[in-house]
Amino acid sequence: MYSSEAQESNYLLMLGIYRRINNEWRTQGGETVSGSVQRKTLELPAGADEREFFTSLKSQMPNRRELFSCSGLLCGPSNAWANTHFDSRVLYGLDAQQHYGVYELEQAGKLLYVVIYVVRRGNGSVMAQIEEVAPASSGARLVTPAKSIGNAIAELGYFSIPLQFTDGQNLEVAAAQLQQLVDFIQADTGRFTLVGHDYRPGTDNLVAATEHAVALQALLKSRGLKKPVAVFSVGRNAPAGRGASPVRVDLVRQ
Repeated sequence: MYSSEAQESNYLLMLGIYRRINNEWRTQGGETVSGSVQRKTLELPAGADEREFFTSLKSQMPNRRELFSCSGLLCGPSNAWANTHFDSRVLYGLDAQQHYGVYELEQAGKLLYVVIYVVRRGNGSVMAQIEEVAPASSGARLVTPAKSIGNAIAELGYFSIPLQFTDGQNLEVAAAQLQQLVDFIQADTGRFTLVGHDYRPGTDNLVAATEHAVALQALLKSRGLKKPVAVFSVGRNAPAGRGASPVRVDLVRQ
């Protein structure tokens, strides 16, 4: 229906919902990103289901990392998303039949943010807004909250933890992300394993992957994790994961 591409210096990556305060829409969580922004506005064929389409879009991103998502009334007023955030009145629909999500993808060492909003309008038609943001520089990784960690494990079977490495190649994770991981593990009734992956050539991959998982286990304990979390290494023996990152650690429910 409509598409565009532009360079933007202050794109608001909305990681929360809008609330009406003193007659003004106020944001609840968000990050400003600079980079290339591709936008698509779609009207789905008659009879389309907004939830199924939202789910199908997510399934096309198997290595996604969820940064925020909401559905129905938990997204707040559709009016705010349509007219304030996306500036497109055709996206104004039913509050109870809307879905919004923000996802991070890592491709060849570069980050891409994908924003999806799908809503059923009052006339029964289904509209979708898809925005892809390629940041000018990677910078600090955004934090996945505890709720979205749970969503990832429920939908994908694992949560891939965003890793960083120092110049000395020591593994690091942002303090805020570590805290969300600890909060999720502590609150959840399940048992978890940290699964290390290492696909780098010329490396003892099983040993290296174990070291990554053990290092992350130590970081979680340093942030107050009390529950036991197991460690396991698959080295380079998980072909499905090779396209994401040469080194990663996943949180998996046993």
